[in-house]
Formats: sequence, structure tokens, C-alpha cells
Amino acid sequence: MERNQDQLISVGAFRARAYDPLTGKEIWRVRYDEGFSNVPRPVFAHGLVFITTGFQQPELLAVRPDGKGDVTKTHIAWSLKRGAPLTPSPIVVGNELYIVNDGGIATCIDARTGNVIWQSRLGGTYSASPVFADGRLYFPAEQGVTTVVEPGNPARRLATNKLDGGHLASMAVAGGAIFLRTDAALYRIQQSPQP
Repeated sequence: MERNQDQLISVGAFRARAYDPLTGKEIWRVRYDEGFSNVPRPVFAHGLVFITTGFQQPELLAVRPDGKGDVTKTHIAWSLKRGAPLTPSPIVVGNELYIVNDGGIATCIDARTGNVIWQSRLGGTYSASPVFADGRLYFPAEQGVTTVVEPGNPARRLATNKLDGGHLASMAVAGGAIFLRTDAALYRIQQSPQP
């Protein structure tokens, strides 16, 4: 593989593949025999692609993207089974990778080594992915409660906020505002301008 080559990462049932986006040719693939119905998006940081294997036996894989062909035995830098999500996507902030599993356990991992820094039960169930904005991590639960966490170690909850209705969709951030859709309404949350 050429250094700094663009790659399109496609996560699917039982395997993920990297393709050359210009030609469609496969560059590498990684197998996971117990994963399907993949929902979380892959994330790239620190020279690694973070892939969640999906339903059945969820696992988080950190794959070095510089191989060719089947890299299952040669390019998995580290993996995590305990606390891996089925639905929410991971997010990287600095050197840490943050995940929340569907049962509400948030985990902070050193993205480079796979060492777990902390785990914390947030409560609730989760489908939406965490979001990082304005120096804070937001974890929206299906029950309409969003837990706000300060990145880093130790785990420090800054707030919990409740909205009417539950939400499954990940929030969006744009123009200094958070947009959050529940089953009852679409919310725009923004700090009021100072006089």
C-alpha cells in the first residue's frame, strides 16, 4: 500500500474491507466471524481504523490500515470485547477513544494502546452515538436524558439534561448549536447571546 493512500472503509457482516475509492479495488480486509448487522461507523485516528463488529458478539477492533489482503492475523493492533457497542459509534478526542454500549456503560480507552482508562455506568439504553462539542462529550440515551462528560481521566459528569420524548438519533452540532431530535420534537439548543 502506498503511504497516505486514500481508503474507503466498508464495514459489513463478518468482515470489513478497505477499498481504493478511485478504482474500487480491495486493499485489505479483516474478518470477525461473530459480527453482523453493523451499525457503528468506522473511525480513523492515530494511524488506526476503529471497527465495531456488530451484533451477535460485539467487539471493537483497532486495525492498522497499511496491509494488503486478509490482515486479520497481522494488523489488529488491539481489541476490546467488554463494553463494546452494538449500535452507537465510537468517537476519538485527543488520545482517547470513547464508546458507550447499548446498555449504558461508557468506556474511555487509550486509542493507541487499547488500555481501558475508565468505565462508568451512565444509566439508560443507547442507540445514538456520543458527540464532542465545546470541550464536552454528550451521551444521549433513548429515554431522553443526555449525560454530559468532561473528556479525560478521571470520568467527570458535568450534567444530565432531560428532554420530552426519547431519542434514537445522534445529535448534530452546527453554528454553535446542538440539534437533537426526539420522538416528540426537534430541539435547537444554544447559549443565548450575551448583551
